[in-house]
Amino acid sequence: MDQNKSIPEERYQLEIFVKAKNLKDMDTFSKSDPFCRLLHTIQGEKEKCEGDTEFLKNNLNPCWEKSFVIDYIFELNQKLVFQVWDKNQSAGSEDTEMGQVETTVADIVGAKDMKCEFELKDKKGKSVGTLVVNIDKQPEDNQFLQLTWIGKDLMNTDGFFGKSDPFLKFFKKVGDDWLPVHKTEMIKDNLNPEWKPFQISFRRLCGGKLEEKFKVECWDVHEKGTNNQYMGHFETSIHELINDNKSEFNLEFQANKSGGKIILKEKKVTKRPTFMDFLRDGEQINLIIGVDYTAQNGNPNFPDSLHAFKTQNGNQYETAIRACAQILLNYDYDKKVAMYGFGAVPHLPNYNVNETEQCFPLTGDFQKPEVYGLEGLVNLYKQTLPNLQFSGPGCLGELLNYSKQIAEFNAKKKIYTVLLILTCGQIHDLHQTTEIISQCANVPISIILVGVGDFDFKKLEFLDQDQKQLQKEVLTRNVVQFVPFAPFSHSLPILQRELLAELPHQLTNYKSLLGLVPSK
Repeated sequence: MDQNKSIPEERYQLEIFVKAKNLKDMDTFSKSDPFCRLLHTIQGEKEKCEGDTEFLKNNLNPCWEKSFVIDYIFELNQKLVFQVWDKNQSAGSEDTEMGQVETTVADIVGAKDMKCEFELKDKKGKSVGTLVVNIDKQPEDNQFLQLTWIGKDLMNTDGFFGKSDPFLKFFKKVGDDWLPVHKTEMIKDNLNPEWKPFQISFRRLCGGKLEEKFKVECWDVHEKGTNNQYMGHFETSIHELINDNKSEFNLEFQANKSGGKIILKEKKVTKRPTFMDFLRDGEQINLIIGVDYTAQNGNPNFPDSLHAFKTQNGNQYETAIRACAQILLNYDYDKKVAMYGFGAVPHLPNYNVNETEQCFPLTGDFQKPEVYGLEGLVNLYKQTLPNLQFSGPGCLGELLNYSKQIAEFNAKKKIYTVLLILTCGQIHDLHQTTEIISQCANVPISIILVGVGDFDFKKLEFLDQDQKQLQKEVLTRNVVQFVPFAPFSHSLPILQRELLAELPHQLTNYKSLLGLVPSK
């Protein structure tokens, strides 16, 4: 079973604090009695009222004590509408809306110190004061257990001609099922092995419940990982390991027969910073977009081309650009994005060549490859189409290497690069691409591959799965995610969720790998 699928990743919760300044007085003989109401809309869902604060009598500068708590979903837009009302305490009288502010969770989270000041406006658009919004991350279980295990006098399942090749498997109890949450490496021909230290979260190991039992099984690798032989198991809990200092366990193999001993050599409780912690510390996202202009996409002048604009909604390339940039731009202070093409002969006003290029700026200027904002990206994509001669082959190596260099340059600036590559999947430099991706584990970069059209995406799937397999084997970091466009084209929110679901985990893994923590 894929352990990443068996245990879903957790969500964050945010606590929202509000206060207002210099409110317009709505009462004649006294001051207003204001309270704040929050309306919350997750993209693709219906608007939900998150409740009201208390009202503060005769107060034009209220600092409300009651806060709001909402789920934070990085990969989806979350609209917030703050309404300030004047409480009417007379029987049968309705409260009066003073003004409102519309924003998004990402706007506030992406701001310095996660704090924003907004101008409150009434229904006529006139200013009625200032609303100050602060967001804080709710306390959560981000505690991790670092463990080092050794085996002692383990059972030899290989007979006279060898010794067991043992490894450990860890399981979490969910209902009546034991779900796999971790596996150590195999140690060859060793009945007294010492496995490499590893970290696992309290939540992943036992749902955050310290007295909840988890199970450890010991296995002997046979025949290249198939027909592995069971050597025994034991059950314990974090409470036993930490509070009771229990460290030695018998492997239960059969009645009255032991498979040996497993001993906890070292243990350490650590607190790992979360994605939200790094955002609060000023981490920024630098988005780079690469677009496939190979001939396999079809001539954009014909309606069957993947680059043809058949409707007002654009094409698959434009939709994918919008879906990803719409979210990521919220976490970029300057909102500037570089966009490159590959697999075409560019005849741009500032960049006109006669051969196929595999990494050229759509602006035509390598010194100024960026444009501002979402509409700037879409307009650049549309405007350059007539000036590109679709060609081939399609190679990713040059674009990947260039983006990797940018990410390395920004490594000490709290800037994390996201390379979004939109392609029909006909990659002709797979070996070079794989090599460059394998070098990105220690670089602050994530690579999102979007398969456009109805082509065979086996090469893109290979890049994704190859990285995940490499991560399991040598404990490196997965930086690649592949998403086919077609299955999610009916819903922009679902597409966004698929595109960006792995990014927070990839960023925190990078920081953890290098031992980086927020400075705040």
